[in-house]
Amino acid sequence: MNGYRASSPPGTTVFNRLVSGMEFETTGRARATVSRIEDCLPYLVLALYCIILHTDVDDSMIYVETMMIDHETYRPIAGGTKEGVRLLRYDYWRTGYGAASEKVPDMFVAQAGEYHCKAGYVSGDYEFTPRYQFFYHKDGEALFECRGATARLGRGDLLMVPASEIYSYTSSGGVKYHWFALEGRWPTSLCPDHWQKRSVGWDAVLESILIGMRESLIMREPGYELRALGYFYEFMARVEELGRSNLAGESEYPEAVRNAMMFLRENCDRPFSAAQAAAAVGISQSHLRALFRRWLGESPQSYHTRCRIEQAKRLLREHRLLVFEVAYQVGYKDVRYFARVFKKVTGLTPSQYARA
Repeated sequence: MNGYRASSPPGTTVFNRLVSGMEFETTGRARATVSRIEDCLPYLVLALYCIILHTDVDDSMIYVETMMIDHETYRPIAGGTKEGVRLLRYDYWRTGYGAASEKVPDMFVAQAGEYHCKAGYVSGDYEFTPRYQFFYHKDGEALFECRGATARLGRGDLLMVPASEIYSYTSSGGVKYHWFALEGRWPTSLCPDHWQKRSVGWDAVLESILIGMRESLIMREPGYELRALGYFYEFMARVEELGRSNLAGESEYPEAVRNAMMFLRENCDRPFSAAQAAAAVGISQSHLRALFRRWLGESPQSYHTRCRIEQAKRLLREHRLLVFEVAYQVGYKDVRYFARVFKKVTGLTPSQYARA
């Protein structure tokens, strides 16, 4: 028919999201089938609803994702259970695997993931030889021991461990970290031949880069090997940037303002707390508000919100996470409230921004 172009029913978008890279790992085939159906059922219902009534998907997606917010808010577990061993060591894990190829023959990202370790976690060099490893700590504390030296690791600490080191890594109370490993001939200018701890602080951009690295290894789209290496270099560039004593444009601010800005950026994945921000820099809440108004022209809460939305934009643009996943990553438990804040700041809903 002239002038007529067929289009997919609205519900097709939901089906596409449903099958875009979701992986479920369990110890039994029957259990895996049940888990898949239970997790996907809300989306199947929404898809049928949209197809039959031809309703807009965006608002309906927010509703369904709000229904699911009390369930697992991370990307589904991926990477295998290693015959059930991971179930004993981790509350959650999501990991992807790389491989050498003609495109990257000298060095490649062999593995990248996020791990939430149970109390009493123990690891060491015997698990990952011969790999150069990077641990970026999200929550909890761990103890690293190597050649008689020890280092305590907490939120925002980066640990770099070459393959030659014999070490132990333990956590009595449990720890959460992002981790990746290189194989091949890594650059010595970026990867020193001795273990190193860097207190770079918790940084939303660094976490976003690590999520991108991990997801590229899980999805394995064409060129993923090069993309994963690109994330590695981007990660190291960001670490170098954070290592500077003062960020560009902030050197003239009072120390209390600079420290408060750093604290709010590091905690953009958590709800705003004026009391905690003020306590972190050792001044009163009213003094902190006055300083921010004078030097930044906005309140500490407004600055914190901007940091959260900037991180949300990055996750939506680069990592194809669902709206409720992005909301959780930046500290919002109410998806509809997150969508309202996002639209107020950007002028678009999260779904519209992701498609733009």
